Amino acid sequence: MRAEQEERRLFEVMRRLEPEEYRQARALLAECPAGPLRVLRKRWDRLWMRFDFFEAVSDWPWCQLEGWWYPCPKCRWPMRVVEIGREVEVRCEAHRPRGVHYRMSQEQSGRGVAPTLVGTGKVSDPVVGLPASSDHLALSRPVWRYGVLPTLLEIELRDRLKVRAHVRVEMWPGEPRPDEYDLKITVAVPGRPVRTWRVDAKDWASAAALAQALLEREPKPYTLYIVVPDHQAHEVAYLKQRLAGRRTKVLTLTRIVDQVKRAAGGRDE
Repeated sequence: MRAEQEERRLFEVMRRLEPEEYRQARALLAECPAGPLRVLRKRWDRLWMRFDFFEAVSDWPWCQLEGWWYPCPKCRWPMRVVEIGREVEVRCEAHRPRGVHYRMSQEQSGRGVAPTLVGTGKVSDPVVGLPASSDHLALSRPVWRYGVLPTLLEIELRDRLKVRAHVRVEMWPGEPRPDEYDLKITVAVPGRPVRTWRVDAKDWASAAALAQALLEREPKPYTLYIVVPDHQAHEVAYLKQRLAGRRTKVLTLTRIVDQVKRAAGGRDE
């Protein structure tokens, strides 16, 4: 119940922001979801007092390893510490299936030095431990789940297309409501009709819950592309079936990137 309340509270706070503040807040959710208090206050600046969703990492024993915590290299949120037999695994709850997991090195670290992590996944970039103290904060779990992770998907889509010739990507472009959808992708190749994709990126753990939430919305007067992470490709058919009859198309991230690239004149990076 608390997670649902926190999710609703986040959306209410976001809705009350001016369009430019909304765009700034969405970017900050992805770029600065955890860290030292002084850094967070500086980065969030005038939005800091409105976003009282941060909690002290010192209150989260599940992410602490000998008094230290480790930010995921993908989402920058604290990774979970799990004892497996005689080994200690440190992993991101969201990105472990994609290869973000580590084990604690058996070598002794010096006094006041964070234990070394050895990458055991294909995208386990080096990470440095930070003090699990009361002045190190992180966004609450519901805000991470429903605010940070979807924003990361949106930014990944933008970054895979933004340098493409003839492609323009606008983030949270709606006026006066920038939360109407997440991205507007326009392909304008000289001599060809202009093509547009209005995209709502969704990174939900439950496809059934996502489908229900989308069905509860008012239908849009335009085609809306629902984009899900590649690892949820097996759920696309289910979502299409549930959303049949609406002006909605469901694709994975890679599929929509391929569509846009073909429209722009090729598939090469």
